[in-house]
Amino acid sequence: MKVLYTFGGISHYLDALLNKQQEKGAGIVTVIPEKGNATIGKGVHMVEGGRYKRVYAAEKNMFYGKCAFPALPQIVSDEKPDIVVMGWPYFLQFFFQPKLRKAIKKSGAKLVIREIPFQTPPYGRIRPYFEEHAMYDENMNLLSKGAGFYIRQYITMHIRRYCYARAAGTLNYSSVAYDILPSYGVKKENIHVTYNATDTEALLKERDHVRSGKPLLPVCNKRILHIGRLVKWKRVDLLIDAFKKIVPEFPDAELVIVGDGPELDNLKRQAEESGFGEQIRFTGSIYKPQELGAYMNESTLYVLAGMGGLSINDAMTYGMPVICSVCDSTEKDLVTDGRNGFFFKEGDADSLAEKIKTIFASPELRADMQKESERIIREKINLESVSDRFLEAFTTILKQQ
Repeated sequence: MKVLYTFGGISHYLDALLNKQQEKGAGIVTVIPEKGNATIGKGVHMVEGGRYKRVYAAEKNMFYGKCAFPALPQIVSDEKPDIVVMGWPYFLQFFFQPKLRKAIKKSGAKLVIREIPFQTPPYGRIRPYFEEHAMYDENMNLLSKGAGFYIRQYITMHIRRYCYARAAGTLNYSSVAYDILPSYGVKKENIHVTYNATDTEALLKERDHVRSGKPLLPVCNKRILHIGRLVKWKRVDLLIDAFKKIVPEFPDAELVIVGDGPELDNLKRQAEESGFGEQIRFTGSIYKPQELGAYMNESTLYVLAGMGGLSINDAMTYGMPVICSVCDSTEKDLVTDGRNGFFFKEGDADSLAEKIKTIFASPELRADMQKESERIIREKINLESVSDRFLEAFTTILKQQ
């Protein structure tokens, strides 16, 4: 089978997933912007290379306010894929560009839509949904307000339904898709939950070496770890606030923050003003599996206080208990409350602090959670199993009449 994907760029985890699909016999073609990207968050590390084919195309901000590849119809005609996979916002191009619909039909390809889905309201329930689930950008600016927002969401809702009605199937990172996509007319058997994974093979390969190597940090059995871009919606500020509430009870606690971004200076200032700056360590961005693994190996638990998801996979690969709240929906398939971590009340530093204290206070609970995190990664959600799920979905979709 030949599969063509559209992406705003190739991150390190996507690179590993695409390589794995290529290794397993799929012909993978990726269409990516020839000049940077406009749909990927600032500071996300992009990679070059890969064993799959890359097609660089001009990306344009279209009249409907989202990015698209104007040359995609010609690329589809030239590549003649069996499946065209389009994620948000690129599948909007299927609605707005008749040439693309014609090219896909002429080539005999099947359209597949790839979404988490996250911040996608059920069909016909826009206002109730966003009144309960406010939408913010990564700078924590409220987006879900005003008549303009709801008008755009109403239009998007109908475009999404149009596209889903013509898609042969969906690829979804979270089982929440079963709750949302049927409202758009997608049959349950056409919803393929693949989950999502980082390069667990690279992490596990390095793990034994990391554990036998020289430690990077002094020994500490109450070390909290955060990994991710330092932008407001990661809520690292909330984590620092919670840390302040922990230290009086656990004076030997430490907080390690891995990542870089526009909030770095503000967070460093907040750490110093907390009075516990010496116990809060900023490492900068880390991408090497061995070095990243060392920080996970030498930490007690992982906290994601705001948005994100894949860093949870990384932490669980090292058997770390996870504390999180509302992330990107993938956390619902990774974390079981009380089994391998806890969920805290969104935006509540007191709730977060209490969950951390519970784990710190019970080495036995922590040990059980460590085992469960590692089991989930080894048995359920890893690079091997996720790539298999993609290929199984493609095989099922191609068998459809």
